[in-house]
Amino acid sequence: MFLDTFKRQAGKFYSKQSLSRAGILLILLLAAVPAFAHIPLANAAKPQPPPTTTSTNWAKTYFPQGDTYGASVAKSVSQISSGGYLVGMFCDASSCNGGAGVMRVDSSGNIQSQTQYEFTNYPFSTTIELAIPTSDGGSLFTGNMQFGCPAQGQSSCALIVKVDSKGNIQWSNDLEFGTTCTSGPFAWPLDAHQTSDGGYVLTGYSYTPTCSAYGAFVVKLSTTGQLQWQRLFTDPTGQGSIAEAIHQTSDGGYAVAGETYTYVNDSYTETQPLAFKLDSTGSIVWQHVYSLGVDTYAQTMALTNDGGLIIGGTVDIPAGTSYSSPIFLLKLDSAGNPQFAKTYLPTGSISELTITAAQQTSDGGYAFSGYYFQNTVYDQRAFIVKTDPNGNVQWDKIYGADVEYSDRGFNSFQQTSDGGYVAAGFTNQFSGGGSNVLWLVKTDSNGNISGCSDIHSDSSTTSSLTVNVSKSNLSAAKDTFSYVAEALAVYTGPLAATKEC
Repeated sequence: MFLDTFKRQAGKFYSKQSLSRAGILLILLLAAVPAFAHIPLANAAKPQPPPTTTSTNWAKTYFPQGDTYGASVAKSVSQISSGGYLVGMFCDASSCNGGAGVMRVDSSGNIQSQTQYEFTNYPFSTTIELAIPTSDGGSLFTGNMQFGCPAQGQSSCALIVKVDSKGNIQWSNDLEFGTTCTSGPFAWPLDAHQTSDGGYVLTGYSYTPTCSAYGAFVVKLSTTGQLQWQRLFTDPTGQGSIAEAIHQTSDGGYAVAGETYTYVNDSYTETQPLAFKLDSTGSIVWQHVYSLGVDTYAQTMALTNDGGLIIGGTVDIPAGTSYSSPIFLLKLDSAGNPQFAKTYLPTGSISELTITAAQQTSDGGYAFSGYYFQNTVYDQRAFIVKTDPNGNVQWDKIYGADVEYSDRGFNSFQQTSDGGYVAAGFTNQFSGGGSNVLWLVKTDSNGNISGCSDIHSDSSTTSSLTVNVSKSNLSAAKDTFSYVAEALAVYTGPLAATKEC
């Protein structure tokens, strides 16, 4: 299942039919490290809120100019105070000078600025997980560097970069746990947010001190990027843990969601969702594991208005002829107790169903996004689903016409200030194949774009799940740790926008 997760992550970058040479190299590099799906939902509310109205709804693609085969993809999207959007992006096209990038567009999707960042000695070794707006009008992005980390060996370190509103670097650091592991230190960040004191908190997974399993980490930084505290969580029973998402709670603490797993006979088994609450200094307040099925993966989490959490993921339970595990939504109260759990499975023969973002909406309901592969048409479809406060589906939309061997997917989405939605990801729906290009979609409150014929209603079967809750055994562990400044080169990006709808 962890290999399946890596395949889903790789699919966010590239089409199944065409890969650039640089793209192939990157996938080979990433294959040595499981890449777990991450779904960013910037909810820190530290930057100024956007205006209550935005422009008309639209869909646009963003091509690397002067490059036929290179891929570009949006990894995250957030509405900013101007009413436009901040996009965290990755590009492996030859016209892109770096892998990680940050793009700003106005409320109509027109490019305002685009900047790319790369470690110059190792081209395309820098990936990005997400970019978030910051209270000073700039942004912070996190990602991963496969080479060039300060420790020796086959190292892979977390990259944390703060830039101003024009994309100029203010500070950049890389972070590694397990610097004594013979296989090389390792850290992969999966979520980050600005905190109420103007600093930052990020989470992900790394090696435990035994170097034999993964452990969830949480790192707190100051406004200027100085390390304030760090925690690496391990389980004395030998279970591993991965943190997928983090949010600061109203009491100044932090809610974290991810999964635990057991490593037996060279395979990962008994994977279950994990949620735990930290106080403002990183000490555990409560921690729970939720048994929903044989193997269950938590892939996204957001706070709810009642102080609770909504967690989304996939659960490995019998699903007939769909060839896919269904999506689940798990609602928790502020103490981590389950309030409801439901599964969602599109009708028809599908596979590789993936949820990439979930959040509570302004009416008290929920919405989530993702993609799946349709086995009869052989295309990958992007979707947004809206539910009521009890998790019952109100509408279900797929985006993109049925074109054989085409791919579309949403990696991130967010409800906008006008009640609509903005979603970001990739598409290659132009000639039945080819490289993926960055794709942004802005809809109304019902998921529609006026005059766009490539949006269709879908249907999903829904069922309730029984949830068994048990206390997890996480504790903070001391480990060798590296946090140092990193120098990156800055380039102007080559993307050009094309209107779809």
